[in-house]
Amino acid sequence: MKNCKKSYFSRFLLTFIIFSLIIFLSFCASAQEEKKETEESVVNIQADNVTYDKSTDKMIFEGNVIITQEDITLTAREADFDVDKKIGQIKGDIELVQSDITITGENLEAYLNDKRYIFQEKVILIQERKDEEEKEDNITWNCNNLEIFTDTQDLTATGEVKILKKDYTITAEKAVYIDEEQKITLAGKIRIEEEGGRWITGDKAVFYIDSERLEVEGNVRSGIKLD
Repeated sequence: MKNCKKSYFSRFLLTFIIFSLIIFLSFCASAQEEKKETEESVVNIQADNVTYDKSTDKMIFEGNVIITQEDITLTAREADFDVDKKIGQIKGDIELVQSDITITGENLEAYLNDKRYIFQEKVILIQERKDEEEKEDNITWNCNNLEIFTDTQDLTATGEVKILKKDYTITAEKAVYIDEEQKITLAGKIRIEEEGGRWITGDKAVFYIDSERLEVEGNVRSGIKLD
């Protein structure tokens, strides 16, 4: 009987130790993850001059403004930040660089917590790409307004949208790009022109970047230039 009790106690003790070890390791992993997220969320800002208004909790940076967050570098002439809300109004010669994309514009609303950036006026976005033969196959976006989430690189362009890709020129009133799917959804006064004189228009369209497949619907018109 004593041996049975001893054996039972040993099994209980072993189970308790293993369970405690699992909890400890889970806690350590969670702590490391939280530490990593905290480190990644740090935003660094430098400029020639800065003014801080404690009553409104706002900071105004002027001259050669440089903002860095994770893999993003943003430069501008001036930036006005609400410190509590982590929202910035940025102006003048704006350039945002992140890995394979570069965006320029005149005005920008930056929502740092959401990694959401809204560009306005003379917006140009360049996506650096290569085709299957490793040749340059960049995509250039021109528009009046552009919203991008830098954690996914998904974006929405509106206002006289013009997209240039190798043999294609695409115009529309709105274009939504999903990076994971490599897909552009177009709406409003769509016109796709291909080098060689071919063109197609319609109300809605989807352009698949990798395969260069195009789907158009609604009042579709097409033309082919003859030799």
